[in-house]
Amino acid sequence: MQFKVHVGAASLAALLVGTPALADVTAEEVWQAWIDYYSDMGQQVETGGQTRTGDTLVITDAVFSGTQPDATFSLTIPEIRLREAGGTVEITTSEQMPIRVTGTGEEGEAIDMSMLLRHSGMVTVASGTPEDMTYEMTAPELAFTMGDMAVDDTTMEMAIEAVLAGNAATYRVTQGAVQRITSDFASETVSYAVSATDPEGSGRFALTGTATNLAGTSEADLPEQMNPEDMSAAIAAGLNVTGAVSSGAGTYNMDFADEGEAFQVEGTGGGGRIEFSMSGDGLRLSTVGRDTTFAMTSASLPFPVNLSVAESGYSFVMPVASGPNAPFGIGLKMVDLVVSEDIWGMFDPGAQLPRDPATLIVEIAGRANMFVALTDPAAADMEAAPGELEALDLTALQLRLAGAELTGEGGLTFDNSDMSMGFPKPLGALDFALTGGNALLDKLVAMGLLPEDQAMGARMMMGLFAVPTGPDALSSKIEFREDGGIYANGQRLQ
Repeated sequence: MQFKVHVGAASLAALLVGTPALADVTAEEVWQAWIDYYSDMGQQVETGGQTRTGDTLVITDAVFSGTQPDATFSLTIPEIRLREAGGTVEITTSEQMPIRVTGTGEEGEAIDMSMLLRHSGMVTVASGTPEDMTYEMTAPELAFTMGDMAVDDTTMEMAIEAVLAGNAATYRVTQGAVQRITSDFASETVSYAVSATDPEGSGRFALTGTATNLAGTSEADLPEQMNPEDMSAAIAAGLNVTGAVSSGAGTYNMDFADEGEAFQVEGTGGGGRIEFSMSGDGLRLSTVGRDTTFAMTSASLPFPVNLSVAESGYSFVMPVASGPNAPFGIGLKMVDLVVSEDIWGMFDPGAQLPRDPATLIVEIAGRANMFVALTDPAAADMEAAPGELEALDLTALQLRLAGAELTGEGGLTFDNSDMSMGFPKPLGALDFALTGGNALLDKLVAMGLLPEDQAMGARMMMGLFAVPTGPDALSSKIEFREDGGIYANGQRLQ
C-alpha cells in the first residue's frame, strides 16, 4: 500500500468523478485513455467484455489492480457505459464498486480488507482529445464503506463509512513529455462514522462526525514513464505536486471504553485547511484549524474537561533532493487557548493567575547542504549524516501565558569548516523580549508552586542574560561572533 497503489485508487476515483473542451472525442478514445493512464502508473486493467451498442460502448467486469511488495489492490466496476453525445462522452457506472486490499503487516501478519465505493446518480462527461482530456462530474451522493478486517486468523470487528452529498468535480489530463493533471472538487456536506472492537478484550471505540463545504484543488506534473517507487529520480525529472483541501464548520462525537475505563468527547470546529506540495524544492505540509472546541467527560475525572482554541495548526518543510540550500523548517501555532475554570481551580483556586487566553507560536526555517536525497533508498543505509547545516532562522516565537509573554526572532549561519566547538561554528544573533516575568514568578511563589530559592535562581539568570527595558520588561541579544565567542547584550559568556 505505497505510493503507486494510493495514486491509482485516487486517480481512478478522480477520473470517475472528474470543463469540457471544444473538441470531439469518442467512447473508445476515452476508454483507451484510461487504460494508458493506469498502465503508465504501473497498474493493470482487465475486463470481462467490451461491446458497442449504437452510440454506447459498454465495458463489463472492469478490474483496476496494482501490486506492491507488501500489498495488492483491486477495484472492480461491474459495468461502465460510455455514451457519445455530440462530441463529448457521458460516462455512467454501476452504483456499487467493490475494493479488495490484501497484504502483509510490519510483523509479517496477513491482512485482508474489503471496501465498497457506491454512488447515486453520478454522471461524468469527458471531452477534449486523447492528448488533452477533461472530465466533469456531478453526483448527489458518494459513499465509502469498510467492514471487518482479517489479520491472520483473527477478525477485527470494525465499520467505517463516509458519505458525501452534493458533489461536483473536474479533472483534466494533458499529455506530453511531462503529463499535467489538474483537478478540483466540492461537496456540500460530509458525514462519517467509525467503530471498532478489540478482538482480544472488551475495548470498544466509536466516532461520528459531520462537516460542511469540503473542497479541494490539485496540480501535478508527472514525468514521462515515472516510476513511483523511485521518487528521487521522479523529482529529478520534474515531478511537481501541489494541492489544498478545506472544510467549513463541523462537529464530532467520540466514545471509548475498555476494562472499566470510559470517556466521551464532543467537539466542534469552524473550518480548516490543509496545503501540501512535493517537488525539488522540498516536501511541504501545512494545516490550520479555526474555532475549535473540545469537551471530555469521564467517570475517572471529577469534572468535565473543556477547551477552546481560536486557531491552531502546524507546518513542516523537508528537503527531498541533494544539493546546497535545501530548505527545511517546522512550525507550530496555538492561538488563544482557553481552559475551563474547573481546570484552573485545580492549581489556582484563589484565582491569583490571570485567566487570559494562552498562545504559542513557533516558526523555524533553515537551509542545509544535502549530500544525498532523502527520497533515495540509500539514505536509510547511511551511517554518516545525510547533510550539513547551512543556516537556521527563528522566524517567529511567541509564548503568552498567565500574564507573561516571551517573544523572539533571529538567524544563524554555520561554518562547517570550523568544528572547534564540537559542531559547525554559528554566526549571527537571536533577539528575545520578556514582559511580566517577575510578576509571574511572584505569583507562583505566593501560590506555593515554586520555591523561593528557585525563583531567585531564575531572576539571577534573567539578570545575567537580559537587560531591563521597562517595568517588568527585559530584552536579550545573544550573539555568535567571528571570534568564536558567545555574547549576551555585548558581554562575553564564552
